[in-house]
Formats: sequence, C-alpha cells, structure tokens
Amino acid sequence: MEPIPGAGSIPGYRRMTAVRPVSVLDEEVPAKFCELLGLRDVPGPGSVPVDTDPTETGGDGVRVTPLRFRNELDEVVPCILMRPAAAGDESAGIVCMPGTGGSAEQISGERLYRPHRHRGPLHGWARELARRGFAVLAVTLRGTTARQPNPLEQERECKAMEPFGRTAVGLRVREALQAARALAAADGVGTDRIGLTGFSLGGQAAWHAQAVAPWIRASAPLAGSLGSMADFIRRGDLDRHSSPWYIPHLLRHFDHGRIVRVCICPRPLMLLAPTEDEDMPASGVDAMEREVRPAYASAGCAHRFEVHRPHLNHIFLPDHLDSVAAFFGRWLS
Repeated sequence: MEPIPGAGSIPGYRRMTAVRPVSVLDEEVPAKFCELLGLRDVPGPGSVPVDTDPTETGGDGVRVTPLRFRNELDEVVPCILMRPAAAGDESAGIVCMPGTGGSAEQISGERLYRPHRHRGPLHGWARELARRGFAVLAVTLRGTTARQPNPLEQERECKAMEPFGRTAVGLRVREALQAARALAAADGVGTDRIGLTGFSLGGQAAWHAQAVAPWIRASAPLAGSLGSMADFIRRGDLDRHSSPWYIPHLLRHFDHGRIVRVCICPRPLMLLAPTEDEDMPASGVDAMEREVRPAYASAGCAHRFEVHRPHLNHIFLPDHLDSVAAFFGRWLS
C-alpha cells in the first residue's frame, strides 16, 4: 500500500490492518467468499417461482411483463421483464439493477434520459437494452430506497443478522441470482446466455453475483465499487454508505482483486470505473487491475476484461450504455 498523503492526520481506524489474517488457497476462495457473504445457497435452475401480471406492448414495440418473486425472508422482489417484439427464437438475457435511489420502474421507462446533467440517475436504460434486442429483467433490489426507505431499519437488521453470519450484501446477491434464474426460465430466453449489469449498488451486486455463480456468463458493473475495499477504507468517503454496504471479515482473507482473479476470470467482465468516483478510489482500481489483467492474459483471453475509466465522478451516462450493449452483444451471442 503506497503512503497516504497527510497520513498523520488520518484517524487510526482508517489505517489499521487485519487482525489474525487467514491464509486462503486459491481453490478455497469461492467457498470462503460465499461464507463471508452469508449466502444460504446459490439458487439452482427452476428454484424461483414467479407471479406475473398481463403482458403489454409499449409504443416502442417492447413487450412488458411485471413479475415478482419472494426472497429467502419471504419479501416480495418486484421486477419488470422486457422483451423486444421482434425477438428471435432465443434471446440473450440481462438482469439490470439500479442504484440505491432507483427502481425497476425507473430504469424501465420508455424514455432514455437524465433529469440532471451532472448528477442523479439515468432513466430508461434497461428498456433501451430491450430495444436493442436483449431480454431484460429489471429488478428493484433489497437496499434500494424503494424497498427500504428507512436507514435505521437497515442498521437494525444488520445487528440482528451479522452474529449469525448473514449479511445485507449476501441477501442482495442472492436476489440478483434469483432474478437471473427467473429470467433464464422465461420463454424465449437462452438459459446459458445470462448476464448481469447494474449501476452503483446494482453494479456491486452484479460482480458479486457473477463471482459466486459460474453459470453467469458475463457481467458489467457500472461504478459498482470494484477495486479495493482496503483502499476505499483508507481513502474513500466513509459517509457515503451505511454499515450494510460492508462485508465483515473480508480483508482478513482477500480483497477485490483476488476475488475477480479466482472467481470470475476467465469469464467476460466489463467495469465502468470513473477516475473521480467517490466509491472506488483510482488507486484501488489500479491495484485490482495489476492483479487481474495478468490472469486474463495468462488464460489467453485478455480481451474479455474491459475497464473503462472516464474522468468523471459517480455517474452513468448514455454513452456508457453503448459500451454495455456492445459488450453483451459480443459475449452473450
């Protein structure tokens, strides 16, 4: 870890190291990551019953079906399935997950736009992927304000869950995988052609879920906090997230780079990592790339690992969506 400018003024809790670090062999990393997430299981095929509403076709030709399933806490997870009217026999499927302030409805609107130029969410981006020929399932994940508007309740849940080895992040990852199974089971969707993408909170869920589920072919986390957890703690804005964002004991075992190297490589991964993003300091992304790029190169598939680093803050622009569509077009075909 390179020295931190002005380290003498940084609180000690931001400079500490892991107590009793645990040596983990590469072959043990996938199981250990599932354990740290507190995953009860990784959902299998046909394991996610869904309830659906009638399908309607929008003015843009996209067939829209609201649906829902229940998570392991018996909570309803609302989703919107979108399929292009002119789809062939079997479409590639993408699970799309919004950021903390978003919802399935927000990213499924017919209009692709940003209410504010330099801040706030991109609306309609999941619907746009459906217009470009993908079968899309938009999900309102656990942890979004639409699902959990009260931060104090989230903190209370963490107090109750973490002594049992369960985490808020793990519950969210399992919902993402349930959504992927629900999408794969939909008519006209290729069961082995499923990808995950999301912005911010949804991006974090995308790469975590790909890491624990080998059947996810590709993921594209957008400003999804992928870099280095240790570096974020030392350099990032700790006030941006409440405790449910963190994974207890992670850094006693490994950091993000090793998870990607062992659990995702050689499958395709594209990340949007803005250089001024408050959630993923550039130095942490650098460290992750130094570990991951050689692994993809050694596997003979350096082209499957894409990192886009625009000089922006925590933001998702329509131009970035073009990169996402092109990435999935290559790897889910």
